[in-house]
Amino acid sequence: MENLITVYPTISHELLTNPGIGFIAAPPLTEENIHLLQDDEKLAEKYKFTPDSLTYNHPDSKIMFCSARWNEIETEKGVYHWNCLEDRLQKAYELGCTAVVRCSPYALGDNDDIPSWFRAECPEEPDFPFWRIDPIDSPYFSYWSAFIRAFAAHFDGNPLIHSVDMALVGAWGEGGGTEFLSEEAIAILSNAYLDCFKRTPLLALLHDPKSLKVIRARKVPVGFRVDCLGDMGGFHGTEWSHMQDFYPQNIQNFGMANAWEKSPVVFEACWDMNDWYRQGWNIDYIIDESLKWHISSYNGKAAPVPLAWKAPVERWLKKMGYRFELHKFTFPRQVISGESLIISSLIENVGVAPIYMNYPLVLRLRNDTAIYCFTSKTDLRSWLPEMDILWEESFLISDEVKTGEYTLEIGIETGLREIGNIKLAIHGEINGYYPMGQINIL
Repeated sequence: MENLITVYPTISHELLTNPGIGFIAAPPLTEENIHLLQDDEKLAEKYKFTPDSLTYNHPDSKIMFCSARWNEIETEKGVYHWNCLEDRLQKAYELGCTAVVRCSPYALGDNDDIPSWFRAECPEEPDFPFWRIDPIDSPYFSYWSAFIRAFAAHFDGNPLIHSVDMALVGAWGEGGGTEFLSEEAIAILSNAYLDCFKRTPLLALLHDPKSLKVIRARKVPVGFRVDCLGDMGGFHGTEWSHMQDFYPQNIQNFGMANAWEKSPVVFEACWDMNDWYRQGWNIDYIIDESLKWHISSYNGKAAPVPLAWKAPVERWLKKMGYRFELHKFTFPRQVISGESLIISSLIENVGVAPIYMNYPLVLRLRNDTAIYCFTSKTDLRSWLPEMDILWEESFLISDEVKTGEYTLEIGIETGLREIGNIKLAIHGEINGYYPMGQINIL
């Protein structure tokens, strides 16, 4: 009898929620008594993307945005209180999400100033509209880079953080005034991130060529974030838009066209999707451009999705980030204890980006009395889109594995109970794992 079994899993075309990809979570839209307004300010019809969705008029998600301001963490010079950010990460975790994190130096609100100890040292605010402190004529570079290094020392490799947004200068850390800085000054801040975040992926704002030139010179993988997806002429009419004039050219001009291969690409909406709908902008064009730029996640500012755009958004979600289809899996009917279990499989990433976290791929033998786990040596981060992925590996079945019949299963573990395992785009999942068939250990 032929000892090999080959299975061809049934591909799933359902919406999947997985960590690090998709729409940024919108917790306010999970409330049962929420009132949603449509574009004419009348009460909107409530709907869900799937029958078991927790969120109204918006996809469920396993990624959140968590931010913190410098002044709430470093309350005294060199004294850091990380509990505010830790609490926000814990809240994200309780909602089943990992997080994109940004610590920003200041914003424009009355309570969003630089830390009080720094303000006492430098009481004057500059005239430039996006600065609360002049970085050139103050110790800003020294103080903010010290904060960044402390931030990394505390949080690098935290499993709840999917990526960190590199805030350098300007309100919300969004780069206002970068053009006035020297490359040497930019390097002080960018190196603080690049030197100290060794495990957590980093994002740079696609703001100006100077800062990205400095960052790219380090030859360290860095993704990018942009904050005006969808703008088809909201600032300058038909003369200029982010979608047609800024992003297509500058992803290329700033040398970031291949950044997605190693680090995430995150987009934030200009205004929100309801504004796009009211303007009559082409949602399919916006979606297709973002997919061309290898989007992993989209921050829609917790705004509902217009019902008329539900179908295009579903198409978007099925391509955004990674999506793994298992097409073929071959394994032996039986293995003698002390010998190797050899598997072969064919996988395709039908999304537009890889997975950026080094989650383990696990093979399991399970029956009513025992579970034995074998961790693959495969690095899933190398599973790029538009390629056939051949996973072949052997696993030694030690004497510790008792003889008997088992179900052979595979799964991708996050190690986070509230987030669970990665969902594959195949049917048959049971508690985070996918059974491939029966195998006998002799």
